Amino acid sequence: MELPAFVIYLSAGAYIAIMIAVLGVPQMLSSYFDLKARRLERQENEANTERRHQEMLAAQARREEWEEERRRNEEERRRQEEELRRQEMANFDRRHQELMAMLIAVIGNSNNQSNGQNELIRSLERTIEELRAENERLRKQNGNGSPDL
Repeated sequence: MELPAFVIYLSAGAYIAIMIAVLGVPQMLSSYFDLKARRLERQENEANTERRHQEMLAAQARREEWEEERRRNEEERRRQEEELRRQEMANFDRRHQELMAMLIAVIGNSNNQSNGQNELIRSLERTIEELRAENERLRKQNGNGSPDL
């Protein structure tokens, strides 16, 4: 008994379909998993790139904050130094005024009482020398070597 031709063709077609399925499915699955692995790797690379970008932005923000803090500290230090210089100069001016007042008083009194004033004059001379030394120290500290008097 001979099989009709369409059955032979049908069985040949079924055999071919089975062979394609058997040989093609692993290849299709392999291709699918390769594509999936590449997509996951690309997503991971993008996530790493974004993370590195965020880290760089955070590091830049920290550097800017540090720089701003350093500038504020420097300005505060300069302000304190300027205030100290201003106070020293005010003290120097005050001492100078006191000395001048004492000298005027001594000169006025020396005409009347010259014998008892020798000790006061020596004390004033020591004070004058101390003030000159203080003035010289302040000039050197402020970088002004020329006398203001």
